[in-house]
Amino acid sequence: MKKIVFSIVLIAVLSCNSNRNSGRFISETDTTFSEEIRAISLKINSNPNDAELYYKRANTFYFEKKYNDAILDFETAISINPNQALYHYKCAESLISMDSTNSNKTKEHLIQAIKIKTDYPEASFLLAKYYLARQEYDKSIELLKPLTSQIDFSDNAYVLMSIAFKEQKDTVSAKKVIENALLKNPENFNAVMQKTLFLYQSNDPTTEQWASKAVRMNEFNDEALYTYALVMQQKEKYAVAIEYYDRAIKVNPNHILAHYNIAVIQSLFDNYEESIDWCKKTLDLESNYANAHCLIGYNQEKMGNKKAALLSYKTALSINPALELAKEGIKSMN
Repeated sequence: MKKIVFSIVLIAVLSCNSNRNSGRFISETDTTFSEEIRAISLKINSNPNDAELYYKRANTFYFEKKYNDAILDFETAISINPNQALYHYKCAESLISMDSTNSNKTKEHLIQAIKIKTDYPEASFLLAKYYLARQEYDKSIELLKPLTSQIDFSDNAYVLMSIAFKEQKDTVSAKKVIENALLKNPENFNAVMQKTLFLYQSNDPTTEQWASKAVRMNEFNDEALYTYALVMQQKEKYAVAIEYYDRAIKVNPNHILAHYNIAVIQSLFDNYEESIDWCKKTLDLESNYANAHCLIGYNQEKMGNKKAALLSYKTALSINPALELAKEGIKSMN
């Protein structure tokens, strides 16, 4: 009889152990983790089947920008409670924060979140951004359209729709939609930037006004600074252009076009050696930037070094056989 009772107890214990969650174990004494992570881990270690605890620890990891750790805990929370839409959404958000916009996991979690909670604008907006990054424009626009009527998402939904139309070369629709974004929120920075770019492309006289507004809204945004510099260069205000290209580079040292455009301006003023220096800085960032090789060739030609110029022009054409400036450079030396 004792053996039978013992066997029943043993089976019960094994059964309970088999149902225990196999989530990541973190010791509450492991000082390689933050105090908050250790405090939540203490609770998890006492109750390893509580999905909400894993969610809370994952969220803490997320705000600490430890996205791999966050994803592990979000996935554990999902394995315990797969019907919580928020867990799927936050897991997808972590994947995107790791630049995993091409991950099928991102899409799967967002689709599942929306399936569980049909009225989930945050998940719909993030999925629209995912599709936009994947160049699945129709799917992105389909998700964005209903969001344009929601106060918290309206202007940003219009901005993404504008980008989707723009990428499809539908400039008319893109311009119309960006105006809707600005009607909803005149202080939407991304909408102002898109409007500025449209005006720049059409040589509109109000471009400078809008470019200046973008810089005032965010003076530490490299694209706003670069765009204003571009407008100044177009207006032949070269000193101002260089100032703002330099500011853009200080914010983003890897801004290839800001480096290159300073090289172009230096060449315009016959500062050939300085222009070459800026071209080389550009090529340090992107070795296959054909225009920089071509501009080096032009500067070398002006300095009388035709042999080096010819080699630079040929290098540019080996990268981009359709580059007319390089072709013209070679013709000019024949």
